[in-house]
Amino acid sequence: MSAPEMNTHEPEILRRRELLKRAAWLLGGAISAPAALAILQGCSAKDADTAAPVALKVLSAAQLALVAEIAETMIPKTTTSGAKDAGVPAFIDQVLDAVYPKDAQQRFTAGLADFEAAAKAADKSFLDRDPADRAAFVKQSLEAALAGEREPKPFILMARELTLLGFFTSQVGIDENMDYVAVPGAYHGCVPLSQMKKHVYWE
Repeated sequence: MSAPEMNTHEPEILRRRELLKRAAWLLGGAISAPAALAILQGCSAKDADTAAPVALKVLSAAQLALVAEIAETMIPKTTTSGAKDAGVPAFIDQVLDAVYPKDAQQRFTAGLADFEAAAKAADKSFLDRDPADRAAFVKQSLEAALAGEREPKPFILMARELTLLGFFTSQVGIDENMDYVAVPGAYHGCVPLSQMKKHVYWE
């Protein structure tokens, strides 16, 4: 009797579904349909050291630079890699092109322009601010967006979602922030928190 034919695509689909669930968890269950499609269609944030330069699809070079600094403000480089190290800016451009409809792309770029205009009106360009000023401005923008209308999703919430998604689906984001636990493995029912290293696990 021959072995049953295996669906060679199933393991990849299962991994992506699992990844989608985990990304949704990381985003507090607020992952949007386009972001979910980005995972299922295979958009990925590549390691900055290995990713080849790619032509921009939706954003201009100036827009990409601003997106990069917003993303880096949300996930700054510390003892571990930041958003730029993980290739998040290029990931955002790729996702906008591959899975967001034209009106959502335009809403993102218009929101980006409004974000920069608001920064200039408040004091100075976002790019001219120091890291502490950038963090304060992003926090203020997030708080205002969370307190206001959520539909259509405000730019800063779209940017946060794509930044988190790009970072935590990148090689460096996973390697540096999550511990791999083989399953099935030993069961440790009660472990001191100090022994849990990165506190986030994938399997």
